[in-house]
Amino acid sequence: MIGSGRFGLIRGVCAQGLLLVFLGVAPNVWAEDEGELMAWKYHCVTCHGQTGISSAPRYPNLAGQTSAYLVSRLKYFRDEIEPRNQMNAQAVLLNDEEIDLLADYFSRQVFK
Repeated sequence: MIGSGRFGLIRGVCAQGLLLVFLGVAPNVWAEDEGELMAWKYHCVTCHGQTGISSAPRYPNLAGQTSAYLVSRLKYFRDEIEPRNQMNAQAVLLNDEEIDLLADYFSRQVFK
């Protein structure tokens, strides 16, 4: 057992990261399309899950949302219409093409 609490979590994440470095792979190596690559690159998967299904109720599920809705929300956050929203800092990095790729990818995921 690695441990409990915050330091146990940190040690566990570091151990997994070192294993991936040792093996010479990273999670995005397994990405099947550009949208999925963008989801890894911009860390969408950290909160929203690889397939758009969040493991925490704090973060909304993206799987199954329409592409148009996801595009509108990402542009809303990118334009910082809602001040101090944590998504603003994530979306400001995205250009229109990347937003379209992410929206298309997550809209094709199935919410189970």
